[in-house]
Amino acid sequence: MHKILFTLILGFTVGCGRGDSNSVDAPKPGDGGGGGGDGAATATTVKAIRMTQPTTGAMVSLSNVVVVTHVSSTKSGSIYVQDAGGGMYSGIKVFCNYGSTPPKCAMTRAQIDALAVGTVVNLTGAFNSFLLSTAPTGAQPVFEIENPTITATGAMMTPVAVDVAASVIAKAQLASPAADPYKGTYVHVTGAASYTVSSVMAPEFMSTCTGMGSPGASGTTYNGFEATGGGQTLAIGLNFYHTLTYCLPCSAAMPYPCANPVTNQAFSSVRGIPEPDYNGTAVFMRLSPVVDADLTHP
Repeated sequence: MHKILFTLILGFTVGCGRGDSNSVDAPKPGDGGGGGGDGAATATTVKAIRMTQPTTGAMVSLSNVVVVTHVSSTKSGSIYVQDAGGGMYSGIKVFCNYGSTPPKCAMTRAQIDALAVGTVVNLTGAFNSFLLSTAPTGAQPVFEIENPTITATGAMMTPVAVDVAASVIAKAQLASPAADPYKGTYVHVTGAASYTVSSVMAPEFMSTCTGMGSPGASGTTYNGFEATGGGQTLAIGLNFYHTLTYCLPCSAAMPYPCANPVTNQAFSSVRGIPEPDYNGTAVFMRLSPVVDADLTHP
């Protein structure tokens, strides 16, 4: 999936540019937010950061947090970490822009990729509440720790997903204050016995992909799908392609490989990370599974 160049980047889509609040490939304008943040890092927890937003550029330090997932491209990488034990306000994105000139992050892609799910780490970086100036009305920022220095402690710990009702983090609940404690946090969705795929061509996940061959073959692709259960619709993003094999094939004449496609399936259990997202004028809550086991068949 990461071998395909997307010419229109949506959400956390694997592609050539950091096109909005959550995409991971290219540097954003003024990447680094507060730019490296002068001053010593303040020791804290993810929960404290999420509940009391630091100033942009403030240096923060986290100890013994757990890697929930990671993804990278040629230009940048992201991981999500959580406080040990999980819970509300427990998770946050960590963004490393190693592909700029000069690099804004001292870590390399290989170092980001080496952070397996469950790795316990210490990290220091600059806080940012990131939202592009071109974002549509109603779009919300993503809290990030940028330009990090991350050190593995040698310990491992299974990430913990906190229960949350689908009605709280459903596609349409972006503006609901009830959703705030769960943004960036690893969750287990409750509220229905199962969630059935209702659309694999959901417009909020649509983009254009172009094969890297010569000549390139262009077509439409979707980096997520919608699933419905208990009267709620979840917008499920397939963004963590390093830790998740579920995919949706591109419709180009030369499609990228998709060995584990999402079809008209039902999932008895859904876990993932909710974050704000948008596409054009549409704003919505995206829920991104991090490993295949997050989407469990009945």
